[in-house]
Amino acid sequence: MTTHNDDQLVEARQRINGKTMAAISPLPPPEEVFADWLMSVPAGVSLDVAAQRQIEVIDRKGLRHPDVQILRTLLAVVACSGEWPKPVANL
Repeated sequence: MTTHNDDQLVEARQRINGKTMAAISPLPPPEEVFADWLMSVPAGVSLDVAAQRQIEVIDRKGLRHPDVQILRTLLAVVACSGEWPKPVANL
């Protein structure tokens, strides 16, 4: 059974936006976390698969912190399995 205070707490948490969350709970720079993650991937493990798994963890937990979203973007670049576009001949 929930109380009125529980309902207020839930509503307050839903109102917190990314900027407020970053001010309340600063995290290490996402670039440092990315570098640490990259160094922790064992040799022989596919980086794109490992990055996709980390993205799934972030998405599953619903983390909205702005620095976590930057980290997710860095991981998404590694997880991209497409080929790099060929340079344009006239450039």
